[in-house]
Amino acid sequence: LGGLDRCIVLSSQAFTALIPLLILAGALAPAGDENAVAQSLIRKFGLSGDSADAVTQLFTVPAGGSSGGVGLFSAFLLLFSGVSFTRRLQRMYRAAWDQETAGVRSGLFAALGLVVLIVEVLVAYGARSLFRQFPPDWLWALPVTFVTGLVLWTSIPYLLLNRQVHWRRLLFAGATAAAGTTVFGVATTVYMPQVVTSSTEDCGLFGITISIIGALLAAAGVLVASAVVGVEFDASLDPWIWRLKIRFQLYDPEEGPPAAQPRERRG
Repeated sequence: LGGLDRCIVLSSQAFTALIPLLILAGALAPAGDENAVAQSLIRKFGLSGDSADAVTQLFTVPAGGSSGGVGLFSAFLLLFSGVSFTRRLQRMYRAAWDQETAGVRSGLFAALGLVVLIVEVLVAYGARSLFRQFPPDWLWALPVTFVTGLVLWTSIPYLLLNRQVHWRRLLFAGATAAAGTTVFGVATTVYMPQVVTSSTEDCGLFGITISIIGALLAAAGVLVASAVVGVEFDASLDPWIWRLKIRFQLYDPEEGPPAAQPRERRG
């Protein structure tokens, strides 16, 4: 796969989609909530002082300004960069599963994948926000994050692979990605405040972008690694893996269960 190159491409493409998304969210926020995106980032990463001020300055849309033009331009840029991001994801998954490109149809599934990705991310965010109201919030957040991640990172590869790989075969990779992103989400709340504070002190506003790109690079590493693990799991016929496939039906029902690998004779 060329893992490092894939991670760099995915993280850079995700960054070009994330920034217009955040600006668009701020531009479409109700009057008086122009700094909603900035406040969400500040709460998420526990920022304070200069780093919190820098995030507010970067992501707050001026009230009564040209929010309409900003919103329209951000929506166009989000659409263009978002489809480009899902196309990069698609190429990664197709390379992992050793599939050829499918021309126009592949592009249509990439656009559909973007829509599903945004919808599922919004649903996941809403679900986590709902369960945070029930203390202790971290006890609810972890399983909810894992379950929503499992749905997200099973359905997205299924679409991006043009539905040519049965979703049951993608479940293990989805579970791996869900576990990795859950751990990553917890880790960001621990190390991101220090990283953002240090980068802001050294580089000002540019330090925030450096921190975001670094986090996206780590997240891309989780996705690439989970794709590789999922493919190797699907291809393996080791006895313990074979038993897992049979028990949880992690195979294409039309093709039937995989044949067990014959045991080697001893002596």
